[in-house]
Amino acid sequence: MDYKCTLDNADSFLNQLKLHRDRKEKVAVLSDLGGWERAEGMIREIVHKAGADYLVLDNGSALDIAKIVAVNGVFKTDCSC
Repeated sequence: MDYKCTLDNADSFLNQLKLHRDRKEKVAVLSDLGGWERAEGMIREIVHKAGADYLVLDNGSALDIAKIVAVNGVFKTDCSC
């Protein structure tokens, strides 16, 4: 039987990402940017700018948290793969 851990669509990954940052754990994320894009690394910081929250990884890439569909195997409920 297949099983997929999910996060309700109304929720954000923000709290989960803060927890990974505080624990200094590596994250692997999928973002929906008109197609899925994968990124991974250590979280350098989480910033709020221009009305949105962004995840900044150790390689300097910034990701809009609202566009993230999966973090470390936890997917949003409307995400099909």
